Amino acid sequence: MNINLSSKRLEFAKKAFVTRNADLSNVSKMRSDLAPSAGDLCLARIEKLGHHRRLELCSGRRSRLFIGDEILVAFGNRYATDQFHSVVPDNLDSCSLVAAGGIASSLQTRHSGTRVPTRIKPIGLLCDKEGNVLNLKKWAIQGEKSTKLIMPHLITVVGSGMNAGKTTTVSSLIRTAKKNQLNVGAIKITGTGAGGDLWFYKDSGADFALDFTDAGYSTTVGLSLDELLDIARKLYREAAQNCDIVIAELADGLYQSETAALLASAAFQEMLDSIVFATGDSMAAGAGVQHLAALGYTTAAISGAVTASELARIEAESAAGVPALSVENFENQEDALMISMRSAFPVLEFGNDKLAAGF
Repeated sequence: MNINLSSKRLEFAKKAFVTRNADLSNVSKMRSDLAPSAGDLCLARIEKLGHHRRLELCSGRRSRLFIGDEILVAFGNRYATDQFHSVVPDNLDSCSLVAAGGIASSLQTRHSGTRVPTRIKPIGLLCDKEGNVLNLKKWAIQGEKSTKLIMPHLITVVGSGMNAGKTTTVSSLIRTAKKNQLNVGAIKITGTGAGGDLWFYKDSGADFALDFTDAGYSTTVGLSLDELLDIARKLYREAAQNCDIVIAELADGLYQSETAALLASAAFQEMLDSIVFATGDSMAAGAGVQHLAALGYTTAAISGAVTASELARIEAESAAGVPALSVENFENQEDALMISMRSAFPVLEFGNDKLAAGF
């Protein structure tokens, strides 16, 4: 069923972060009779407030939500061990707002300490003049292959789980790289569409910051390895054009499906140069470095929440056998950046040939 959508109605809708790249100038109708797909744009109405009571707008401002508000969001899956597990529904019945960045989804489970999600009622999927449903992929970056002779060093930050300190580690790396007069690119390859990490990268001094939403995905849960690699390549290529060093973050922990698939991939290994592991405790530090070693990686350094305690930092360093760098170390230790750039594949004397690998 087609529903006419006036420009004024669309103008007054609160537009979520994940829709920030969408050109809505030619939208004049919606469809209410189709099953949504991940990334489809949807106008929805707030039915009942729950966990998310604010919506992150395209500008990054968090707008208060009220019952009856109309919001522009995108459908997507979510996998968050400390919040929600949800999937794209097969209809436009009432569902949930599972992320402040504007993800509409059908709740499967939630953390026991998390409130029920805000309930929304999809009104319709946005369409172009020909009636085609608009999806975030329509505005994805192309990520053209680089013409540089030497590709920027790529530090990849991974972690033991959510809230391990991955984004804070990326921030610290950005700041120390800027102190070394480098142009820095920061990219988030996997995760759930929201702007918090991107704003953190930019506030830390990144000259260039992108995430998977710029590659056309509302979230990366459930994507194939080929899709994940496509995102990684596009983001890295875009950042590489004007940056001396690129710092990437993978969401969640080493056992999360998409993170695990990328780290086990030979194609992804060809892309990255060094790896830093963020964690919250010394036991996870030792286990995480061993897990990465089993995949063929030499971990350059440990960081994250474990380093907030000097005692825990020393424990982690001893357990893992690699340097454990705190925020203060990144700020004040002259060789912190060089430590973080230690090759993940030291047997390769000259590192990976990224140009030969298609980057």
